[in-house]
Amino acid sequence: MQSRMAQLAFGPLRFDLEMLSAGDGPPLLFLHAIDGVEGARELLARLSRRFTVHAPSHPGFGASSRPPEVTGISDLAFFYLDLLSHLDLRDVTLVGASFGGWIASEIMTRDCSRISRSVLAGPLGLLRTANRANVLRDVFSLPAVEWPAAFCANPGRYLAPRRDMDAAQLLRIARNQEAAALYGWSPYMANARIAQRLHRISKPTLLISGEADCIAPADYFAAYAAAIPGARLHTVAGSGHLLHADAPEAFAEEVFAFCRERSI
Repeated sequence: MQSRMAQLAFGPLRFDLEMLSAGDGPPLLFLHAIDGVEGARELLARLSRRFTVHAPSHPGFGASSRPPEVTGISDLAFFYLDLLSHLDLRDVTLVGASFGGWIASEIMTRDCSRISRSVLAGPLGLLRTANRANVLRDVFSLPAVEWPAAFCANPGRYLAPRRDMDAAQLLRIARNQEAAALYGWSPYMANARIAQRLHRISKPTLLISGEADCIAPADYFAAYAAAIPGARLHTVAGSGHLLHADAPEAFAEEVFAFCRERSI
């Protein structure tokens, strides 16, 4: 995939945005998880066979800058609404993974006009289910060596720091984790108000979750899907929380099948 940097100005805010692009077909905007766009390269390569894929690094992740005023999930939602307008993308298939799925939900509760459908893979964002307190596993309380097994059924698929990585690669991983902590620190990876807003999502939506998800329980995603009008939930066998890492082929096929149903 081709990576490029763009200088953007949205109102008073200035961004240096890193974005991967590839493919030829209808537009698809991919919003990455805590492991950054680099953690989803195999999935993105598969999606680019049928879509023109746009995969930015969120502000503060990868090589993208973060203006000091951008500190919360709402800021990211409005950033992406501005980006969709700047790129003049219409009838977009919006795909979000984990943290990126939360951003996608926040976008659609505000404005769905440029989006045709969405696929949310293990989306975060809900504060509680069935009147329980936050049920998400707090990975920031875990030793770093436990992250691969927490995120993936096959820990070797998780993009963890390795001895053979150069300084630039290690810096990207550190920036990704730092930015995720900034946006999702308290309440942990959640918005107390999103549950009362998910009904505003007016586009066809598919939620997919991993059968072996160790970050969120199954009823978390059932509650998420139930709150979005007409949304469907499908579980992928043998996958952990990060479906793009554990099961990129199955993830891509879910996107393709859902879009075929909706007559791309």
